[in-house]
Amino acid sequence: MNTWVSFQSAEQPLLGQFSVSGNSFTMREEIARYLKGRSRIIGRLALEKDRHLVDDDYLSWIEKRNKRQYEWLRKRIEDITEFRSLRGQLRRSGHLTGRTHLIAMLDFWTLGSTEKAHEIEHLHNNWLSHKAKDSAFEWFADKKEGAKRCSCAWEWLEKNQKSISIRQLPISNYEELLIYFDRANLGQNEQKAIIQQIKKRWNRQQFDERAPDKKQCNVMLTIKTIDLLDKLGDTHRLKRAQVLERLITMESEIGMYLDDA
Repeated sequence: MNTWVSFQSAEQPLLGQFSVSGNSFTMREEIARYLKGRSRIIGRLALEKDRHLVDDDYLSWIEKRNKRQYEWLRKRIEDITEFRSLRGQLRRSGHLTGRTHLIAMLDFWTLGSTEKAHEIEHLHNNWLSHKAKDSAFEWFADKKEGAKRCSCAWEWLEKNQKSISIRQLPISNYEELLIYFDRANLGQNEQKAIIQQIKKRWNRQQFDERAPDKKQCNVMLTIKTIDLLDKLGDTHRLKRAQVLERLITMESEIGMYLDDA
């Protein structure tokens, strides 16, 4: 409310000027001193309040400490309220942060309270729909390995996504990962493909950590040889790599089948 009254003073000089740069206590004290005995101005402010402010219940879903929600909502609120186009003191409201900043923009939006309440509900529903899509990222939220998986995602993105801004900070946790994909605004198929590539990178890293003395080697074999390899594997209950490794090791030690020719 204090911020709204201060903004009103910036927009309507006849009400008197209040600085929006102070803390909430000093702002409240300054406003109270000025309004004392000025019933006409108080009545005018009360009228504007009834016209444009919505009940707190419509704003209760906006969280105090949710960086991701703040970033997601800020751009959308700026767009619908045209807040960025305002001049003067309203554009110097950079001291406002988080929930206070978002609510201040909504409060100052010169839209009737009924229509404004409808638009805020629409924003809320869009936010819930957006969050529902987080299921695509559940793999990164693992309690034990989530942070490492997010770091792996950053390694892949930094290497393969040329669109990454040079100002993008490294991703180290689940919230930062979600914020990155919120900003990227990718299509569903592209996002799914990227997540699959990150998982492949993670699986390779895990294999390398579990088997530091092993390295992948791709070879071309005839179809007949592959069939024989599979039969040997089935007979001895071994994987292809295990059959090849044993045969190569035995030949290296005994030298029974390969000559020097």
